[in-house]
Amino acid sequence: MADVGLVGFPNAGKSTLRSVVTAAKPKMADYAFTTLVPQLGMVEYRDGKSFCIADLPGIIEGAAEGKGLGHRFLRHIERNSALLFLIPADSKDHKKEFEILHKELEEYNAEMLQKDIVIAISKSDMLDDELKAAIAKELPKKIPHVFISSVMGQGLPELKDLLWKTLNKPSV
Repeated sequence: MADVGLVGFPNAGKSTLRSVVTAAKPKMADYAFTTLVPQLGMVEYRDGKSFCIADLPGIIEGAAEGKGLGHRFLRHIERNSALLFLIPADSKDHKKEFEILHKELEEYNAEMLQKDIVIAISKSDMLDDELKAAIAKELPKKIPHVFISSVMGQGLPELKDLLWKTLNKPSV
């Protein structure tokens, strides 16, 4: 389906991110499940290079058991080369949110966790350096992460670099 699938809870900022890194103009609203089917967009990288991202419907806890159209939404994640977990800066518990998303994928199809995973903390314009450091300590050490603000354009070049590097790393 796409090179990168955007994975996160409803209202994590997936559609907003896609709208600023691609030419796409997705429907965005401040309510859950605005995105009901995957929406693709091409990210212009550098030197005429590009990659495709998929704005996927939000996942909720219990999705692996079919809650909230879970199976219908989860099957879209299988068709992406890499996964970008989007966790909003205003989450009550960043580590727990990542763990819930990870667990839902594992329970649905553990093979999905063999894909390369990157974490982006969205809406990071509301964080100072001290809060960013505290959040970074909560995140899994072996998974690369970046702090972004789609609305302010912060961290987006770094995110594109990280995704390009992830997509183009040599096969083992």
